[in-house]
Order: sequence, then structure tokens, then C-alpha cells
Amino acid sequence: MIVDDEPLEREVLTLMIKKHNLKVNQFFEAENGIDAVKLAKEKQMDLVIMDIKMPKMDGLMAAEIIKKEVSNCRIIFLTAYDEFDFAYQTIKLGADDYLLKPAHPEDIGRALVKFIPMLDTNPIPKGLEEAKHYDIMKIRNYIEHNLHTQLNLEMLSKLVHLNSQYISRLFKRETGFTITQYVTIRRLEKAKFYLDHTKGTVAEISEKCGFFDPNYFTRVFKKYEGKTPTQFQQQTVVGRKKRLNSFNNY
Repeated sequence: MIVDDEPLEREVLTLMIKKHNLKVNQFFEAENGIDAVKLAKEKQMDLVIMDIKMPKMDGLMAAEIIKKEVSNCRIIFLTAYDEFDFAYQTIKLGADDYLLKPAHPEDIGRALVKFIPMLDTNPIPKGLEEAKHYDIMKIRNYIEHNLHTQLNLEMLSKLVHLNSQYISRLFKRETGFTITQYVTIRRLEKAKFYLDHTKGTVAEISEKCGFFDPNYFTRVFKKYEGKTPTQFQQQTVVGRKKRLNSFNNY
């Protein structure tokens, strides 16, 4: 199932998927989270590719419900550049992967072959075996699992055995962010998750996310989010209650 409030986005994604010659028996579409939840339960959906920002119910809440109602369903999120900071939260919600909009056909294929068998005997769609940004994927994966540690360009370059200046340019080209910006965003998203889902203190959460000075963490958090970690923690509790009430009243 493809879930996006833009008809053109759904059409383009369908064409991309069909070009990869995957074993997909049926395609379904939904334009918001509520319809996605309903269809996922009715059809016992195997795989959902879903946008995050949608009317009526966003992709994050829809995914949370779908994962509870259809436990075997795989979910791949689509995130726009200004939504990229949702990536950590989507994984914690049980999403199996996420793609950055505008998604390239090879990125779509690479994500899908993890969950859908090919019609031919080649385990990777034609052209994907030559994907140029495997090293960037490796670096991003390493960052994701080591946000609580010291991370720098030199260390990450050694991880893929490439020149640091080359990796810096390649990373910026493929993600739209410098490595420093990317690490900061990921750490902040991890912090937002902890602030939203745990009762840890700001100092404890700061250290878990690789900010070893709580005061610096607070300054950076406020710069990016426009509020302090404490204010964010209080507002997310209120916001979550409003979203749940809105859904229950629908």
C-alpha cells in the first residue's frame, strides 16, 4: 500500500515499484493515515510505504496503530527534507526503513528488495549493485548506532577507507547535510524521543544522545526547536493527548 495525500506522488511511486520487477500481487492506495489504518486491517497488508505529514492522521500515528493491529506488516516511511528529523522516531515506532524525498528509483528498489522477492534470480535490481552511495549508507548506519559516542569526520572516513574531504563532499551531495549537521540532527531526534517517551532528566538524556554538557545540549536544542528540552517534554505530553482525543472523536 502506498500512502500519500498527493495523487501524483502515489502514481510516481507505483511506477517506480513496477519498474523493479518485484513480486507484488496487489497495489493499494490511501491518502491519509485513517484510510491507511482501515485498509491495512482489512487487507492484512504486507508492506506499506507511507508519507509522514498527511491530513486527518499523520503517518507516525498511523504506523503505530498498524504495527499493533497487523504485526507482520512492514512499514517504510517517506520523509521530506524538512521532515528528516523524524527518522529516528520512525524507527522507534517500528518502521522497517525510511526514505528521503524526493526518493530516487534506486533507493526505492534497495528498500523494497529487503521485503519483496524478485521475479528473476538476481537478488538486487539491475543497476542497484552499482549504487554509488553504499559508503554513505554505511556511515549513516554507523552514526545511527553510535550517537552516544564521539563522532567526527576522520573516524567516519576511516570506517569506509576513503579520504575525509571526499567523504565530506559525497555526504553533503547525497544527504543535503554536512556530517556535523547530520549528527546533530540525529542526536536531537534521539533526544526528542527520550523526552517524549521516558522520564529521564535533561542531564541523563543529554549524555545518552552524545551531548556531554547539558548546558550546551539545552542551547543547541533551543536553537533548533525554538524551546528548551524541558518545555518540549511538557508540550509533547499535551500534544499527544490532543492527537489521541482527536482520533477517538473522529
